[in-house]
Amino acid sequence: MDPIRSEQFLWTEEKRLVSQSSVPHSPFHQSTFSMDGQLKIGSNRQTMLTHKEDLLSPKTRLGIWTDKGTSWFSTNEWDLFPGYYQKNELLVSHAYHRGMHLLITAFDRTNQHDNGFVRTLSIKNQSEQHTSFKLLIHQQPLIPDREDALTFYVPEERALIHHQEHMSTLVAARFEDDIQVRYEAGSYEKNWNEATGTALFSPLASGSAESLIIMNADMKPHQEIKGNMWVLHHESLMGLEEAHHSVQTNVLK
Repeated sequence: MDPIRSEQFLWTEEKRLVSQSSVPHSPFHQSTFSMDGQLKIGSNRQTMLTHKEDLLSPKTRLGIWTDKGTSWFSTNEWDLFPGYYQKNELLVSHAYHRGMHLLITAFDRTNQHDNGFVRTLSIKNQSEQHTSFKLLIHQQPLIPDREDALTFYVPEERALIHHQEHMSTLVAARFEDDIQVRYEAGSYEKNWNEATGTALFSPLASGSAESLIIMNADMKPHQEIKGNMWVLHHESLMGLEEAHHSVQTNVLK
């Protein structure tokens, strides 16, 4: 079973994604993102973060939980194809779970305000069996947790806000309407129960700039689920809100 999709698929998806963005591409503008072995997005501090000398690049890691436990994309159950395809601002990567025949494709590009990234996720069950799991999106802190760090969930925006060192980071995700998504503020180690695959109800965390988004998936054979997530940065909450609404207007069509 070939986990890699055809170039025709990539080209079709690329045209769809690029058409959603109103940001013109300049041949002199380098992509501000790089992909590592865990499908983490690393922001370029010189262009993404004002306090570049004080902050490390925020990291977002992906994994799935089943009754066998959590499998991050860095573990040996996965075949990884980071940066499999890139053109202009679009970076495509694959993660294929050999045991579950689960293919996850990430389409990453900068957002319209150039202060974060948008990731479109395509999750496909390539097996002949029903499969159930939880997709985990773990936002790790900018710098080690300090007393001035704060993370909280904003229900009306359906987003998590992380505040640390005069910089605010917003993390949000949208999947199909019938798919349940939970947002948890604070430490992954404290909030996540590995044995049961559940999280504590934690809408606010003081002293922590960390969070977890959990998506429940119950997939039929050959079913595909699509969704979007984004991570944005700004010094003001007003600027963060503007960028957040811009992503929803331009991406969630």
